[in-house]
Amino acid sequence: MRGGATLPAQQGAQASPAPAAVSPVPFPQASHHGCEQAATWTVTPGAAQQKLGPIPLPATGYLRRILINVASASGAGAATGAGDYPFNIFASIQLTDTNGAPIYQLSGYNTLLADTYGGYAGAPDPRTDPDYSSSATNPVIEPYVPLEIDPTGMGSPANLSASSSYRLTLIVDTTANIWTSAPATTIPTFTVTVECEYWTLPNPTDMQGRPQAVAPPYAGTIQLWSEKPNVAVSAGANRVALDRMGNLLRTVIVAFRSSGVRSDAVIGDPATLRWDDINLDVVTRKTLRKRMREYTNDLSARDAGVYVFGMYNYGIERFVGGRSVASWLPTVSATRYEINTPAGSGSGGTLDFVINDVSVAATSAEQRATVGGSGVQFHPPVAPVIEGA
Repeated sequence: MRGGATLPAQQGAQASPAPAAVSPVPFPQASHHGCEQAATWTVTPGAAQQKLGPIPLPATGYLRRILINVASASGAGAATGAGDYPFNIFASIQLTDTNGAPIYQLSGYNTLLADTYGGYAGAPDPRTDPDYSSSATNPVIEPYVPLEIDPTGMGSPANLSASSSYRLTLIVDTTANIWTSAPATTIPTFTVTVECEYWTLPNPTDMQGRPQAVAPPYAGTIQLWSEKPNVAVSAGANRVALDRMGNLLRTVIVAFRSSGVRSDAVIGDPATLRWDDINLDVVTRKTLRKRMREYTNDLSARDAGVYVFGMYNYGIERFVGGRSVASWLPTVSATRYEINTPAGSGSGGTLDFVINDVSVAATSAEQRATVGGSGVQFHPPVAPVIEGA
């Protein structure tokens, strides 16, 4: 101050630097893992399929995955499970979003494949669980519906409104489909318990006043799992196209079957995977099997007839489920994605496609609700940034 006048702000090299912007605390640090039970049923398989649900999931936070715990009791007598036993207990597992649109719709066995090759856990194969049992009379399984794509929370949808719920539906299959020879004395009773694992909703600031991310990265991004079963495969040359295009492909699993039983003999060598005008793979089944084992941590066993043609979820790491979107395969609605096999290569049969694609474009506010700093609201998602691009 000089004579009551204010000196001008110092300019040039001696000027004080502008205060640095404070980066928000990352979402995985600001939030915490939680788990809440959603429902419990007791059911005994019979001659007809039995529907459980749809049940609304409790409003918790951001959904990570939905665990489906099946314990059994009272089964007795000689029995033999069918080829996809014990995960074939469920004919269908379906999750719909708050607007009723399906996010996840797979059979019980294809859920096993999605969990294993989706790579959502350090040991992703549910058959390595400590309580797993494939007993023909009293099985114990815990498959899950994955929502979170990687450990940052990306893909976890907001589940914060009790009036707009995500809904889960389970269909328990018949005794004739679960077993080739049902328990001779007593059919076991299954206790099915559903649990929701979630991220908590962080406060806008932490105890030190630092801003915090209140939503997972790339809000609005969501992964979808679907199946296309019973696609015919001839004993001659085959050109089998997958027509679910338009999103980013993360995983494409193919289960080949002969008369309904999974079989490696339905197609022969080499198999060619064509992406538009590019042959992404011209490989033998042996090479595909080797790659599946190398990329899947703690794989309990190789399933006959199952091949992962689209293993695009390794990111920049060496295992499926790797963090980063760098390896996802982009498609548009006109993309050609086709599996070719030579004439006379196999015995013919069918195949089931199990598809995992990622949507980064919401279609409506009801379908893609998330959370901003002021509460529940809609935010158009931003496409994930590909590292190095």
